[in-house]
Amino acid sequence: MPTDITSQLQAHPLFARCTPVERARLLAATTACRFSAGDRLFEAGASAEFYYWITQGTAKRSSTRSSTVGASEGLGEEAFADGPDGPTPYLTDAQALTPVSALRIGRGALRDVLAGNPRLRSQALVQLAAALGELKPPAPSQARAAVSQPLPRKALTGWIATMLLSPLAWWLGLAQGLTPQSAVYLGLFTMTALMWLFALVDEYVPPLIAVVAMLFIELVPARVALHGFYSRTFILLLGVYALSAVVVASGLAYRLMLWTLLRLPDSPFWHRSAITLFGMVLSIVMPSSNARLALMLPLYKEMDASLAAPGHSPQASALVIATFTGATLFSPLLLTAKTSNLAAFTMMPAQVRLNFQGLAWLVGAAVVALGFVLVHFSVMRRAWQPVRQAPLPADRIARQLATLGPLRAPEWAAALAFMLFVLGSALPQWHQSQPAWLAGLVLVSFMVLGLLDKASFQSRIDWPTIFFLLCLDGFTDAIRYLDLDKAMLAALMPGLTWINGNLFWFTLLALVVTVVARLALPVTAGMVMAATLLLPVGMAQGIHPWIVVFLASLFSDIWFMPHQNSSFAQLVGAGMRQRCDESLFFRYAWWLNGARVVLAFASIPYWRWLGLDG
Repeated sequence: MPTDITSQLQAHPLFARCTPVERARLLAATTACRFSAGDRLFEAGASAEFYYWITQGTAKRSSTRSSTVGASEGLGEEAFADGPDGPTPYLTDAQALTPVSALRIGRGALRDVLAGNPRLRSQALVQLAAALGELKPPAPSQARAAVSQPLPRKALTGWIATMLLSPLAWWLGLAQGLTPQSAVYLGLFTMTALMWLFALVDEYVPPLIAVVAMLFIELVPARVALHGFYSRTFILLLGVYALSAVVVASGLAYRLMLWTLLRLPDSPFWHRSAITLFGMVLSIVMPSSNARLALMLPLYKEMDASLAAPGHSPQASALVIATFTGATLFSPLLLTAKTSNLAAFTMMPAQVRLNFQGLAWLVGAAVVALGFVLVHFSVMRRAWQPVRQAPLPADRIARQLATLGPLRAPEWAAALAFMLFVLGSALPQWHQSQPAWLAGLVLVSFMVLGLLDKASFQSRIDWPTIFFLLCLDGFTDAIRYLDLDKAMLAALMPGLTWINGNLFWFTLLALVVTVVARLALPVTAGMVMAATLLLPVGMAQGIHPWIVVFLASLFSDIWFMPHQNSSFAQLVGAGMRQRCDESLFFRYAWWLNGARVVLAFASIPYWRWLGLDG
C-alpha cells in the first residue's frame, strides 16, 4: 500500500506536475482509508479538513442534485479553498454506495502545496463547480453584515495617551532646560514608546513615523536618521533573508529536516534539542537573533508538520519554545551573537576591546552560559512530555526522502551558499571581509542564477522586520547626536554614591536601568541606551567595562510584553499563535527572566576570581 500511495499521488491529475518536494509533503499528510457501504465520508456544513481521492468503489455526492463518484475521481475539493476565518465548509454530503477505498489528504498539506502552485486551487474548484452544477445562495443569516465595531478600550486609551502625553513630554523637556531639538525628540520618543506599549499599530510603524518626522522637520541630518540604511546591517539582513528563502524554496530545508528526524533518537527531547542546538551554532557567526530565527523557521515548520502534534498542545508549544530559545537565549554569551554587543563593544576602552575578542567573551560569561544550558535542556527533557508518545513513521519518512531523489541543482546552490556564509563569518581572516559583504555576495549570486526572482524578492523577504530594525537604528543614533545621553548621565550621577564600587550594588543598578529602558525600547535600542548610561558610571565606580556591557546585554533580553522583542513579533508573523499555547510560552519566558537575574548575581564570585572586580 505505501508504494501504491506514492504512485497514485504521482498519477493524480491535479498533482502530476508537482515537484518532488511537494509530493513528499503530500505523502506525509495522505492516509489510505476504507468505508463500508452506507458510511458517510463527510456532511454538508462540516469544516473541509480533507480531500478524498477514490481508488476503488463508488460514492454519492448530494447537493441540489445528486451525482456518483467512482474510482479515479475526487471528493471534498472544498479543502482547497480558504474562507475568511479558516477552512471553508463542505457544500455537500458524501456517502459510500459500495465499499470504498480512498486516499485522504489533509488540508494543511494542500495549503503548503498551493503556496508554490496556486493553479491547483483553480483546477480543483472548477471540478467542484462542474460536479455541483448549481448552488443555492447562502442564507441571509449566514451572510456577514458590515457592522462598524467600536474601538477597543485599550486602543482608545492608547491613542488618547499618545496625543496628550507626547506634547506634554515636549513641553516638560523645554521646561527642564533641554534644547528645542532635544525636547522635540523627547516628544517623538514618548509617542513611539506609547504606540509600542499599547500595540496601536504594527511594531515597525512607530520608529518609521519617528524617522520620517525627524527628516521632515530636519531635526537631525539624514545620515543620522537613516543610519541603519547607511550601515552594513541592511545588506546583512537582506542576504540572510534571501538565503533563508532559497533554502526553503529549493527543498533543502525539507530534506534536512527529514534526514535529521530519521537519524535522531525518536523522543521529544532530541527533536527540541536539535532545533535549539542549530540556533546555538548560528549564534557563533550571525549577529542578529532575527536573522537566526529567519534561518531556523523553515526547519521548525517542516519538523512541526512531520511531528504533527495537535495545535496548542504542550508538545507543539515546546517545539516553538525550543526554536525561539535557540535563536535568542545565547545572544549575550558571544560578542558576535548580537548587533548591540558589537555596538557597545566599540564604546569600551581599546585595551579592553583587545582582551575580550573571540572566546574571551564566552569565558567571562561562563557561569551564565552553563546556567542557561542546564536550565533550558533540563526543562526540555522533563517538561511538556506527551502522555502517550506516538512513534515517528520512519518508513514514511524514508519514502519521502526517496521521493525527493538526489540533491538537485537549486539545493546544491543553497547548501554551498549556506556553508560559504557560515564558514566565512566564522573565519574572516580567510577573506579579510565582513559577514555583511558575504551576505551581499550570496544575495546577488541567487539573483544572477535565477534562484531569487522578482516575485520571491518581494514576497519572501521580511520587509517589515528589516524596516523596523533599520529605522530603530537611526532613531537611537539620534540620541547620541543630540547629546541626550550626556544630559541623562548628568542627571543620574549625583544620586549614585551608594554604589561605592560594590559589584553587587552595581549589578542591581544595571538591572533597574536596563529593564526600565526596555519597557519602552526594543532589545537593540534598550541595550545600547543602557550601556551608554552605565559605562561612565561603572568606570567611575571602578567596575570593569566588560562587566558593564555584559550586564546590559544580559538584562536587555528580559522582556514582558510583545512589543519589547522583535523576534517574538517575527515568530507571531510566522504563524506561532496557530500552533503554540501563548500562556505556556510566556510562562517559560518569565522563568528565563528570573534565571538571567539569578545567574548574573551568581557570576560575581567568578568575576572576582578572574580579577574583573576592579
